[in-house]
Amino acid sequence: GRDVVKVDLQRNRLKQITGIAQLINLTELNLCRNEFTEFPVDIRGLRQLEKLYINQNNIKTIPENVFPSLEKLRFLKMSTNRLEKLPQDMNRCQNLNYLNLSNNCLKILDPLVGLSHLKELYVERNQLAELPDLLFQNSSLTLFKANGNPLRKPPQEVCAGGLKDIQSYFAMLEANAPNVYTVKTMFLGSSMAGKSTLCRSLKQGRPVSVAEADRTVGIEISEVDSEGIRFFFWDFAGQEEYYITHHVFITAQAFVILAIDLSSYNMDAQSFKENVGFWIKNLQLKIPDSVVLLVGTHVDQCMNENEVIEKKKHIEEQVKEMLETHTTNLKLRSKNFQEMEDSSLYCDQINQIERLTEYKLKVVDLIPIDCTKQVDIDKLLTRIKKEVLNKDTFPSIEQTLPRSYYEVEKDIQELKNGGIAEH
Repeated sequence: GRDVVKVDLQRNRLKQITGIAQLINLTELNLCRNEFTEFPVDIRGLRQLEKLYINQNNIKTIPENVFPSLEKLRFLKMSTNRLEKLPQDMNRCQNLNYLNLSNNCLKILDPLVGLSHLKELYVERNQLAELPDLLFQNSSLTLFKANGNPLRKPPQEVCAGGLKDIQSYFAMLEANAPNVYTVKTMFLGSSMAGKSTLCRSLKQGRPVSVAEADRTVGIEISEVDSEGIRFFFWDFAGQEEYYITHHVFITAQAFVILAIDLSSYNMDAQSFKENVGFWIKNLQLKIPDSVVLLVGTHVDQCMNENEVIEKKKHIEEQVKEMLETHTTNLKLRSKNFQEMEDSSLYCDQINQIERLTEYKLKVVDLIPIDCTKQVDIDKLLTRIKKEVLNKDTFPSIEQTLPRSYYEVEKDIQELKNGGIAEH
């Protein structure tokens, strides 16, 4: 038994493993797709271990004193677990050159600083807001992937450019780099619900009426600065034929303003489905981590205050029920897969459903407004700012950028204003 060099125990529903340390010559161990919730500490006795697969389990933490004894470990795959943090002594695992930590719940990567032989590092789909700059200084990294994180330092767009871009970002970043708040705001809603009116009124900070002939065709994008927050307003055409193009532009974590015409809203299933349900369902499919603010428009055309209160209540109750049903259905689907005879074949589907369950589309209470009144426009703007500045709701709204980025942006702006050709 001592001469065994490879052990493959994947897909066995194992919750723990004992006696493995006796296999002192083991160089490769595969424990993926099991049911570990604790990291099997016996592994620390495997001093010859070079490759360890322990992905697709439910491990939340790894104790200290495991990695320093794995001196020969060079390949470690721990993706798709529930890791919330890494052990502080992880950087003592000096021979590590491949590390996959994707699909976990990690918030910081500091324990990886100092892994001088690390060539490939994957940390996609975690909860990372910042990357340690020391990770990218004089390191051996050749491959690094971090998409699907609420990154603000460096922002996602920089990370998407790859290692070189990340390194030059940190090189340019001064000690007191300014923080900028940027939020992508999308106006959705059925045709004639008042999206463009809302969008333009918020942009101007006062009521603006939009003539029927002047309705949005396609998409209108504009930048609005308000008290240190930069809003990118995306006004979508409500006409049916454009629906199909919308999802192309809907990216992760957006702030969605869903306009609902309260005057024509009937408190029945059909009216809810057309004016609200349709949009919520699409958002759940396309950007499940966005935040939706319901805005009831055309309040001035409602009979009285009471009608507005009733309709607001109806919409909010239906939305709540819709979100709960969505969660229940996901749990049910997951349960069905898990109870199948050969459930291990459906690991990927089960994991995918679990991911979806973690995303919670957040729908904020409806705010009824009359777009023709200044006080209502002010009220809405205040409400929007309150929502987007909430750190729990928008972890990645704040970004730290080098000053040089602003200078380039300013130059482009000046060129544009100086009458440069459209393109």
